[in-house]
Amino acid sequence: MVNKYSAGSVKYLLWFVETKETVRLCQEHNMSEVREIVIRGNVYQQRAESRIISEFGCIRRRIENTPEDVMNQILTADVSTAKIIALISAMESDRMLFELVYELYGEKLRLGEEEITDADMNIFFDRKIDQDSTVAAWTETTIKKLKSTYIRFLIEAGILKKDEDDRKKIVRPFIDDDLRKALKDNDMANFLYAFTGER
Repeated sequence: MVNKYSAGSVKYLLWFVETKETVRLCQEHNMSEVREIVIRGNVYQQRAESRIISEFGCIRRRIENTPEDVMNQILTADVSTAKIIALISAMESDRMLFELVYELYGEKLRLGEEEITDADMNIFFDRKIDQDSTVAAWTETTIKKLKSTYIRFLIEAGILKKDEDDRKKIVRPFIDDDLRKALKDNDMANFLYAFTGER
């Protein structure tokens, strides 16, 4: 996992479908060839080539930062599990996202709480601002965008859903045995526990 905090995720999405397709292409091509296929064929269905290049760069980092036996399960797992794997790959490339899921979401699971509130998000980020000078230098606008982006990631991954009152309700995911084993085998137990509330 990357060690430094970055606010780069403000311009990214989870990109589950695109990540899965990129991993599929990687089964038969090297990453340079995959890049050419993605750009030439507009595999991500973007209007501007610059956007395709940016999106590919993000997805490539996520894939390359995630152990192969974890990442490849995105091709064979059920949709719910595959979305969790896409989120794990995003967490591998974004320290703040990992800490949000592990420290906030995972703790909510442990405590048996049912939602993540705006106050929870504010407390989480206030703590990071106090702890790290890089985060403290981010603007209020950047932090507001990150909060929104991360909530969207969790909703797209299926571990959070908004109810009719716009409350962000926690959905406890099922982690299948193959993913559980791969995470533990790759010293990624903390990723597993982020989704199960285990310690």
